[in-house]
Amino acid sequence: MPYRAVIFDLFGTLVCSFTRREYDKVNAQMAATISVPYAEFWRLMGETLHHSCLGRYSSFEHLISDICTRTGVHADTAKIAQAAAFHHEFIANAIVPEPEVLDALDRLKKRGYRLGLISDCAPPVPLLFPQSPLARFIDTPVFSCQEQIKKPTRAIYQRTCQRMKLEPHECIYVGDGSSQELTGAAAVGMRPVLKRTDLSDVYDSHRPEVENWRGPAVDEIKDLCEMSF
Repeated sequence: MPYRAVIFDLFGTLVCSFTRREYDKVNAQMAATISVPYAEFWRLMGETLHHSCLGRYSSFEHLISDICTRTGVHADTAKIAQAAAFHHEFIANAIVPEPEVLDALDRLKKRGYRLGLISDCAPPVPLLFPQSPLARFIDTPVFSCQEQIKKPTRAIYQRTCQRMKLEPHECIYVGDGSSQELTGAAAVGMRPVLKRTDLSDVYDSHRPEVENWRGPAVDEIKDLCEMSF
């Protein structure tokens, strides 16, 4: 069966995963800026992440403001903007891929594949994605916070295929197995491929889907160029 598109996850697939070590530093900077105790800030960030990825917050400043309200802390607009800027800087750096990834995407496009993206993410990612080197290779980027649905919900995969004017069975989906994304892709008829990644310092290191995976897998994105589909 000929495939016409490759649809990717973002973090842990095209770019590195969020590491606890690095992102905890950003949380500490944000907490200190708005004078919220770190433990309380960290807890609320965890509670709001799901809602942020579903578009319940219009911006990261909105999320920070909500945390201030919930903790009874008064932080002026400048402090909230400064705290959000730490997160934006982290994201801007995080969505810059290795040159080898860009080379692989270029090879796939030259072979005639359309390239898509489905990312469970908060508003700063779609805000900053156009400045990422990835943007010129991805034909159809889809972000959960804009769609108000997350993986593995069938609709986010189906919506992506519709925008690419393709059927799910014409698409390969590549991801690191977070959010049960591979199972979700298979459920709509895509061909799922696991992108192996280091899970030793991520927030969701226990991924049954990855631990029990028996399907095709790659260690690097460039390995896709050598696979027969």
